[in-house]
Amino acid sequence: MKKLLLVSLVFLSMMAFQESQAQFGLRSGINVSNFNGFSFDSRVAFRAGLFYGIEVMENVKVEPGLYFSQKGVQKNTDAISDRLSYFDIPVVVRYGITDKFNVFAGPQASVLAARRYENPDGVSRNRSTIKGYDLAAVLGAFYELYDGLGVQVGYDLGLTSLNYFDTNVKSRVFHFTVSKVF
Repeated sequence: MKKLLLVSLVFLSMMAFQESQAQFGLRSGINVSNFNGFSFDSRVAFRAGLFYGIEVMENVKVEPGLYFSQKGVQKNTDAISDRLSYFDIPVVVRYGITDKFNVFAGPQASVLAARRYENPDGVSRNRSTIKGYDLAAVLGAFYELYDGLGVQVGYDLGLTSLNYFDTNVKSRVFHFTVSKVF
């Protein structure tokens, strides 16, 4: 997984020197996350990062990004919460339907950075009960409001088991963000 992170960072660096029609931007918003197959409540948390869009042909952009993304689950009735912090590295392809509206899809690798598991017995930061990475498919839509400021809704569909307490679960994350292109 460290190799994947290193390759992604090198790729992002190379894109910074690309002399095509490229756009650098910042994106921030919220995640609404859960695991499939569990009776947990969704966790609402923070998401922020940067992206670099490269126009590869008319109406088509490739956009790698790097985000700090808080995810996890909670169960209010049992006072249980599992706060997971990841570094997400998506590489999406955007297709412009109009000048202001586009749809996107692509793969995403995520690396677990921190964990805070809380239950009535106490707090644990032990990461051994969950896999340290996740692979997902990302899809969504973006609308530019004005002058590079836009809103986006996306969905991350976990493709690999997180092996959560030796259980086969996959992440499910809706994200709602605001972005600014420079």
